[in-house]
Amino acid sequence: MLASALDGLRLSLHVLAATIWVGGQFTLAGLVPSLRLVGDQATLIAAKTFSKFSWPAYYVLVITGLWNVSVVHMSSTTTGWKIVLGIKIFVVGLSGLSAYLHTKAKSKKKVAFWGAVSGTSAAAAVVLGVFLDG
Repeated sequence: MLASALDGLRLSLHVLAATIWVGGQFTLAGLVPSLRLVGDQATLIAAKTFSKFSWPAYYVLVITGLWNVSVVHMSSTTTGWKIVLGIKIFVVGLSGLSAYLHTKAKSKKKVAFWGAVSGTSAAAAVVLGVFLDG
């Protein structure tokens, strides 16, 4: 069965934003060692450029995520589904907060820690989203 045009648009926007937010974090993390060879500024420039795309994608994720939940009839969902949704909402918030803290961190340890938390929680949100759609 095909999705309606509105459902298709909503889900496509959500998936596209996830590819930018989640995939972009992993891509940028993989590029950091090569960028460091160019110079310290290369990493900073790449991160600032990525943020111009990643933060709007995060906001689209949150908005389309709320839109996704608004079309679900909560009375027909299971307790397990609601628990997974709650966990997903938490890890999405954690991903955004830790990404923000990553940008504000001053030490290399804190930059690495918050980057790892953001990437891991973003990946967890994708996995939870697959289970919720299932």
